[in-house]
Amino acid sequence: MVKNSIYYFISKILIFALLFFNMVAGQKGKLSAELSHPIPIGDNYFNDFYTGSVDIGAQYRIVTTEVINFGASLNVGFYSFENENFNIQPDINATFIQPRAFAEAVAGFFRFQLGVGYGFATFSTQNALEPGETETVRDRTNGPNINTAVTFDVFKGLFVKGQYDYLRISEFGSLDDSDFVRNVNLVKVGLGYRF
Repeated sequence: MVKNSIYYFISKILIFALLFFNMVAGQKGKLSAELSHPIPIGDNYFNDFYTGSVDIGAQYRIVTTEVINFGASLNVGFYSFENENFNIQPDINATFIQPRAFAEAVAGFFRFQLGVGYGFATFSTQNALEPGETETVRDRTNGPNINTAVTFDVFKGLFVKGQYDYLRISEFGSLDDSDFVRNVNLVKVGLGYRF
């Protein structure tokens, strides 16, 4: 049931993105959309217990020159809880929203990006109360986000992207306030298109 609501949410984002991109299509090259597979990495709680599903991103270049661009971006990532120690997996999902400002250096087919922002995360747990009755509990957290990325233009408009994100989230839920819990490291690999 929660997975269906995630797909419904993703479809709404995609429809909104298509309408938005259609409105600004006259601003060639300033807008891009991305679809990536997020992979938690590192020695931390998030890597130990979560698997990335999909990450959707959009970027708008506010200032553009031949060699450097400045802009704003937004990524929304979806993750699911997985732990082999549970016989029955609890229904826990995480959603990360990452707005940021970025600088982008252009070198031929390559673009190198550095971004700084503030991330927001929601961890949703579906608890079974009685047969047919469930309760959703949400823990929210947030914290600073820095990222770096490189893109390679495959052909006009289409590019491949590799990205690294570091988030330092605040204490949340019943988890202890430690670096193991608060540090989140993500690698995202995917495709994008510049409009």
